[in-house]
Amino acid sequence: MKHKNKNKPAETGVNHILWIKQIYGERRWLIILLLFLTLLSSAVAVIYPYLSMKLIDSIQRLLQNPGTENPMTEIHSLLMVFVAVGLAELVSAFFPSLRGMTNNIFEHIIRMKYFGKIMQKDHDFFASFSTGDIVTRLTDDLNGFPKLAWFLCSGIFRAVEALSKVLFCLTAMFLIHPVLTLYSLIPLPIMIAIFYITQDRIYDTFQKNQEAISDTNSRLEMSFSGARIIKAYASEEKYRRFFRETLEIRKTTELASARLEIILHLIYMNIDYVAQAGIVFAGGIMAVMGKISIGTFYAFYTYLLMLIYPILNIPQLFVSGKRAFVNIDRLEELAAFPHKAKAEQPVEIGEIGNISFKNVSFKYKSRDKNALSSVSFTVNKGEKLGIIGPVGSGKTCILKLLLGLLSPDEGSVLVNGHDIKLVDMAEYRDKLAYVPQEALLFSGTLRENVDFGSTETSDELFMQAVEAAQIRDEIAEFSLGQNTVIGQRGISLSGGQKQRMAIARAVAKKATLYIFDDITASLDAANEDRLMGSLQEMSKDLSFIIVSHRLSTLQYVDRVAFLDKGRLVGIGSHEELLANPHYRDYLKDSLKN
Repeated sequence: MKHKNKNKPAETGVNHILWIKQIYGERRWLIILLLFLTLLSSAVAVIYPYLSMKLIDSIQRLLQNPGTENPMTEIHSLLMVFVAVGLAELVSAFFPSLRGMTNNIFEHIIRMKYFGKIMQKDHDFFASFSTGDIVTRLTDDLNGFPKLAWFLCSGIFRAVEALSKVLFCLTAMFLIHPVLTLYSLIPLPIMIAIFYITQDRIYDTFQKNQEAISDTNSRLEMSFSGARIIKAYASEEKYRRFFRETLEIRKTTELASARLEIILHLIYMNIDYVAQAGIVFAGGIMAVMGKISIGTFYAFYTYLLMLIYPILNIPQLFVSGKRAFVNIDRLEELAAFPHKAKAEQPVEIGEIGNISFKNVSFKYKSRDKNALSSVSFTVNKGEKLGIIGPVGSGKTCILKLLLGLLSPDEGSVLVNGHDIKLVDMAEYRDKLAYVPQEALLFSGTLRENVDFGSTETSDELFMQAVEAAQIRDEIAEFSLGQNTVIGQRGISLSGGQKQRMAIARAVAKKATLYIFDDITASLDAANEDRLMGSLQEMSKDLSFIIVSHRLSTLQYVDRVAFLDKGRLVGIGSHEELLANPHYRDYLKDSLKN
């Protein structure tokens, strides 16, 4: 499993309030509308008991004084107000639906924002964070109750609604009876004190739970990706045991989170219920003694019932907020991972005339020795360079440096004389076509995979690409032809078919520089010859950098770069390199194998 940074994410120094403000800035008008509907909903809910009190007191007064002139005038006025308030409540009824929709909007905004940041990362990032962990942070950390997207809208605005109801209720209650209102405020400082005492434990508990979810998803991703290997080695039971251990850890953290939330909820609820019971008892005695009217007691009692859930929702904001802050920190941990900075004014290179390595050295952080040491060579337009050498000699590392996926520790990679760090990478890579050693296809149809890198797609170009890759006949054998869906990572294709599909994708891009990493392993000698011939026919100015273990590839290249233990031992034509004893020994060993 890939190493994962276990440091507490809060150490990244994220200002959570400012972060939320920036997200709100993406949909400012929607936040204003939600705030208006929140306050309207709270005001409508609070005004009903007050109007009911007025109505009850008016009826009681009319019964006590039956001779009053126009007895129904005041009641009719109150009923008209009831109707107006009812219409306002009808408008505010859209509030919950709008809140749910906004949750989805924020989820989409955040996911796209951090997906874009991740796409800018380099090799070190993907070596530090596993695929399952990244997927968890972009899905589980955002989606559903009580995760980040829910908190940003439903969580916060439920708390705003609760707070506004509490304030409106207390205002109405204070107008009705100030002393009883003060008694109703007793639970609030106790609840705040409890949260202050437990806030660190809340954060740590939720952080451990999210890390456990990431570990579970990482294990799942490896299980499904490596299903064939697991079955081939008859290791289902062994891997099931590993997965069970991971799930046990997750179960422990999930139960700890649920236990903490239940305990806090019960504490808050019982504090509030005890306080409410005492206030109702005191208010009831005052009503019996005639110190307050029946309508006043009814309104006060109704407000107390209305306060129960809002008062519970306010501390819930702090609890769900701590969970959301964990989610924010985990996203910012991804965004804050260092990567090479883009040039402020990137150089537009135009056509690729030459690419040069000048004393390039590179070392992977996880290794002690250099992958490359003081490597220098130049590839000119229209030239074909073959790179050969023993396993682990640094061949693939050169290709990653050419693609800009890695940056040299020493020396420079130059494109048309410009340091690759300064060039416009989008423009540069648009001129490249890369086929990796392990072909990766995307979920979708065969045609979609071939057209993936092309800016101008056509049936003619598609047929040209699949013919060059020697896979046209096999595509025709599928029942749906080019519209056949190949499944995740091309699982329905053989290894050779996937590799040739990747070659077709590169050909369809119509690049000027082709970078092949040992692709001919999936082609026999005849198909290899046809592939190279087809590519040559497309343009005489095409450049190739080909890594290969097959000696037959040497006939298609102009020069050969021979690597051994990260050093460029020799470069030149095959005939020139035969004078090098290390090169001859390598050829002899290759022929034996």
